[in-house]
Amino acid sequence: MKKLLFALCVYILGVTAAQAAPVYADDYAFQKQLIMNNNATCQAFRIHPHWFATAAHCVDMCVFDGACDIKILLAQGPVNVSVRVDKRDIFIPKEYRTVDAQKRVSTHKFWDVALIRYQPQEYIYKFAEGGTATEDEFSQALKQSRSLRVQWQGATRPKTPVLYTYGGEGLMQLKQNLIVPRWNFGQMESFSHPQTVLYFGEKKSLWGADGFGVDHGNSGGAVVLEDGGIVGIATAKMDNQLPADVRAAFPQFGQAYEFFIFNGFAPKTTLRFIEKTMARFGDRPRTKKLKRVEPMQPAL
Repeated sequence: MKKLLFALCVYILGVTAAQAAPVYADDYAFQKQLIMNNNATCQAFRIHPHWFATAAHCVDMCVFDGACDIKILLAQGPVNVSVRVDKRDIFIPKEYRTVDAQKRVSTHKFWDVALIRYQPQEYIYKFAEGGTATEDEFSQALKQSRSLRVQWQGATRPKTPVLYTYGGEGLMQLKQNLIVPRWNFGQMESFSHPQTVLYFGEKKSLWGADGFGVDHGNSGGAVVLEDGGIVGIATAKMDNQLPADVRAAFPQFGQAYEFFIFNGFAPKTTLRFIEKTMARFGDRPRTKKLKRVEPMQPAL
């Protein structure tokens, strides 16, 4: 297991072209796109009316370096509406931070989680083709675009999904299909995965599946089960570098070209951080214990 965990340590940086299925914005209105410094993009998803969750590696430069501009794109269409995130409203586990103060990069995958406290002070309205829009112009765009209305309603009257928690020992297999949604500048896409999903965390939080298209821009987004509950946070992708003995024991992984890694909500790591951080403000997430798992036995 130590060899296996050692191999799972690369952030989602790939540029491989992936086929994503278009879906209706209604399905994943709880998820939004993050824009960092008007360039890099990640995802964030609502876990409470006042809180978004994302991956720590998406926002760590804001906490550690200070020079950043992060926006949550709340609705995207003829007119886009976003809100700036104040550095003081970003929370990252202390365990995530590296001991190397020069690099400011962590390889502690079990703690790749961050929370954003949602306190909109002023919305930013912009036309999709450029330029600033007024609030009245945004209101007119809402009347004309159903997708924009759905996204805005998801931002202003959010339905927060349940977080599935799990922290067992050893290799376990998830008995539900995964869906990974992604906002791509006004277009909602999703990736689905009906194959084996393994728990690697040993009482921590790490899960893995053979690659199925999840790529750059998915980081920080929700990993959703078929019933709509969230089982994890999109964290990393890597080429298949598993040791030969692991490939032989688990053929379905040995034949995979790449891997998708995500952090679950484990009581001793990610979930503990989320609950303790939100409790400081009198809030708490909705949680439910994940039951559809079973031991994974290596092939003979």
